Amino acid sequence: MPADERREQLLDAALDVALERGFHAVSVDAVARACGVTRPVVYGLFADRGALLTALVDRQEARALGQLAGVFPPVPGPGETADPDDLLLRGVEAYLTAVAADPRTWRVILLPPEGVPAELVDRVTAGRAVMLGHLQALTDWGLTARGGPDLDPDLFARAVLALSEAAARLLLDDPAHFAVTSFTLFTRTALAALRPGPPPS
Repeated sequence: MPADERREQLLDAALDVALERGFHAVSVDAVARACGVTRPVVYGLFADRGALLTALVDRQEARALGQLAGVFPPVPGPGETADPDDLLLRGVEAYLTAVAADPRTWRVILLPPEGVPAELVDRVTAGRAVMLGHLQALTDWGLTARGGPDLDPDLFARAVLALSEAAARLLLDDPAHFAVTSFTLFTRTALAALRPGPPPS
């Protein structure tokens, strides 16, 4: 097997072990057994357990970031017109679609197994901060563009992120019961309810 293919096979096995038994169970021995190879085969590509875990974290982070690229559209510039609700809805739908398409990667991020490396926790936190910053800019623009309601854009962005992650966890926990379309319909209905209108009489 070519080295690149073997490397992916070993990392897939390490991910399986982490998801089934926790990161503490990931070892050179466990990965070798899972792949039906000897320890020297693993050591030929990874110096030790630490290098194996670092490579796994790097790969899963790269996959998640690649899937998130362009999830939330850029904030329209001066003179550009767009429906704020449509932009936010498309972003939420794209995010949940990415989670549903690659549940193993997103389980590590959203439902981290026991013993998750601190490095991965730090990277997930940093990625969440970037995502929140984009959402804050989008909701700040969107609330103004749609004429209200009078909500704190920062709190609204945090609520959208929290609800999106909660929806993603439901997709991972019970994909037979929950679907992306269920959440997009809910989001569309919720945004419609927030449309500015005359005060109740």
